[in-house]
Amino acid sequence: MTGVVITGGDAPILDFIIDELENADFIIAADSGLDTLASYGFQPDLVMGDMDSVSEQNLCEIAEDKIIEYPADKDYTDTELALDYLFKNGYSKRVLIGGGGGRLDHIIALYSLFSKKYTPHLWITEKEKILLIVDKFSIKLKKNTLISFFPVGNTVCRMTSTGLKWKLDSLRWKIGDSGISNIALKETIMVNMICGKLIMIISLGVR
Repeated sequence: MTGVVITGGDAPILDFIIDELENADFIIAADSGLDTLASYGFQPDLVMGDMDSVSEQNLCEIAEDKIIEYPADKDYTDTELALDYLFKNGYSKRVLIGGGGGRLDHIIALYSLFSKKYTPHLWITEKEKILLIVDKFSIKLKKNTLISFFPVGNTVCRMTSTGLKWKLDSLRWKIGDSGISNIALKETIMVNMICGKLIMIISLGVR
C-alpha cells in the first residue's frame, strides 16, 4: 500500500506529483500541507500536526474525526508524526511531497528522515526528486541528466552502477561522503546496493 504525506514548504506543481496523489491508498496532510493539498484540488484522509501554520478556512472544511492535533511543544515534527503513522499502519511505500525551500534546519530535518525506520521512499520538492535506494534500482532518465548520491543511515555503502559517467563500483561511502553532479549517459540508470543505502537526487528542471 502507498501512503502520501503532504507537508509545508515549497511544493512541486501538480503535474509532477499527480500520479502519486491519484494512486495513493491514503493521504495525510501535515499541518500547512493541507493548504498545498487543497491547492491541488485533493482532500486528505487525515490531517496531523500542531495546526500552527495551516489556514483556518481549509481546516474548517475537514471533519473532526479526520484531524489529529498535537501540542506545539513536542519531540517530533509534524512530518515525522505523519510518516510514523503510515509506517505503523502498514504502508510499505511512503511518499513525501513538499518541504522544499524555507529554513535550513527544516531541510536538514527532512533529510534526516531517510535514516529513520519510517523513512520516505520518495520525496518530491519544488525542484527535486529524491529517491531511496536500498536494493536493485533502475530508472529511466533523459541523457545528460544531473544526478547526485548521498549515503544515509550509519552503515558503510557499497554499490555497483551502470549508465553513469562516473561509476560507483569501487566506492565505500560513509556519512559525510557524497557523489555530486554525476551524469546519466544512458536512458536507463541502474544501481545495485551491496550494503547500506543511498538517496538519489534528480533535478526536476525547474528554475
